[in-house]
Amino acid sequence: MDFENLIQRYRDTLSSHILTIWQTKRARKNEENKENEEYRENEVSDLQAIDPEVEPLSWGWVCARVAEMLVHTPHGLTEPVILNQLLSQWQETSVTYRKGVLKSFSSLCTVSPRINTKIRDYELIVRNIKHINFEKSIHKFILSEYSDNRSIVDMFVPPRLCRFINGGYNSNLFDKKYRRIRFNRASLSKTASSLTFLHTSNIITMLTPSEEVLIDTLFTDSIADVLPTDIKNGRGYQFWTRVVYIGAKEPADIPGFCNKVCVYVRDMLSSQCATLVLLDDKIRMTTLFKTGDFLGIHWPYINIEDTYHEEIILHYGDLTVLFCLPMSELCKRGNSKFKHFTKNKFNYQDNSYMIDYKFNYDRFFIKTLPLRGMNVTLYGKVDDILNNSPLILNNGKQIDRYTIKFSDKTGSQQITLWGKVGREIAEYHIGQYIVLEGLNTWKKNNGEWEINGDASSGAMVYNVSMAKGWLAVSSLHSCSLSLATITNHQHIYQFICRCLVTGWETNDDSFDINWRLDDGTGVIWAKAVGTVSQDILHSSGIETLTDSLIKTKLNKGHLGTNLIGKMLWCCISILALGKYQINAVLADYSDGSHSIAQADCARMLKELF
Repeated sequence: MDFENLIQRYRDTLSSHILTIWQTKRARKNEENKENEEYRENEVSDLQAIDPEVEPLSWGWVCARVAEMLVHTPHGLTEPVILNQLLSQWQETSVTYRKGVLKSFSSLCTVSPRINTKIRDYELIVRNIKHINFEKSIHKFILSEYSDNRSIVDMFVPPRLCRFINGGYNSNLFDKKYRRIRFNRASLSKTASSLTFLHTSNIITMLTPSEEVLIDTLFTDSIADVLPTDIKNGRGYQFWTRVVYIGAKEPADIPGFCNKVCVYVRDMLSSQCATLVLLDDKIRMTTLFKTGDFLGIHWPYINIEDTYHEEIILHYGDLTVLFCLPMSELCKRGNSKFKHFTKNKFNYQDNSYMIDYKFNYDRFFIKTLPLRGMNVTLYGKVDDILNNSPLILNNGKQIDRYTIKFSDKTGSQQITLWGKVGREIAEYHIGQYIVLEGLNTWKKNNGEWEINGDASSGAMVYNVSMAKGWLAVSSLHSCSLSLATITNHQHIYQFICRCLVTGWETNDDSFDINWRLDDGTGVIWAKAVGTVSQDILHSSGIETLTDSLIKTKLNKGHLGTNLIGKMLWCCISILALGKYQINAVLADYSDGSHSIAQADCARMLKELF
């Protein structure tokens, strides 16, 4: 058994556990609904739908989590512990995030001065608009959580929406029955006679798939048509875009502001991309939409200087109004007409945006990479590591850039790793197997692939070959391979074996040490990389030594008594030209009289002494 098969077995076992848990929860929920006569009809329909937890677990997610555990736990974990940790992590992960279908919003029961102490996200229905002062353009929304009049709450209409409504763009926008809005960062009024939200700038008006005419008439501008002269003359733009990627919070680098988040969007009219910048308190708006959603941007602020760059920079200014058509609305039953819609504005099946594959069920290989993907996980072998070729930024700073040649059973591809991830992988060795998590993939028009990984976008790397933890997994011990099998097999590149140290040789030109390993069925010479030689010495009760002192003592035979006959579990890679490389070792303290992969211990000990 190898690491790939171990992951597959863990996924199958874990999926079975989760299915059992979900069936128990569903049975309990059904019993509660039978006893409760006031349960809502939509809750019953939810029970009849397929629960995301029933579906098999993502291969990539399990692969990355198991690799992480085995790398960070050098003495290993038992299989029950591994499975329990995986189960706990999976249950803690948001189902809505895994499936990317819905977002979680707070209930109106949280709207209370006593408990409304933290920022919450709300999605409510506008039941009516109450005019407070026509001259000052003060209006109130009458909001409810459901389509009836239960749980009514008021909200002062934000000035940006008042200007939009009074500006004649679409004065009857909120006349539509059950118009929804999403908002956060809204405080409660302490002087109003009833529960009332104060106006907030973090608000988005929701659209539905049936409002094609409204979207066509409202969002008429293309990013390709943005001109500095028009911006200088005060022209306002209305763009219909799609969310490509939501970046991480970073320093703003803009006077007067602390932090920013860049939301990368694609213009559905011109196919060009732009960046919507959200600053400080506006950053919280990223919880109101997700990657893949359609985003209508009315009157963004555009800096004239930014238009000279290749990519347009849009700012959420004082006049900006956002609209959102969630992709989940298009995926619901009854909206099948959109599945084959050819108009670019509503073509939600296009491959021009980055899809989040963090919880994709199938495993990705080099030959099955998504055309536009983020959070892609790959498992394979390091074939080459190129030297650092740092990129110089416009501000004079530089960022490290490493390129590796990576392969799996389907092929090979170059991957660019930036910053911390690149520096980490530069310490690895050719022939080692790694798990790369959080990669971005992009197939260009000329057919070439770009695969990038950066810690700022969630990229992580785990070196399976160097992970001592998986040498201690008991299920792998019975499946270790004998050296006779390895030397006669042409398609094995990494294996685990239990063997004895029977000799060594040193290289005068380097600090590399070659170790002679014997399991009774065969003998190989393998080069130790990294700290493996130190680990072998330490497992034999020898104090930690410098590389030069190790070579001196080995050459003089001072360490022979401690090392000869030492039994180890080894993770070994097979390199080109039939050479072997020891990536990690773990001392075996079991009874040496037992068979070592059917090895003849008596023969080995006789040769040794």
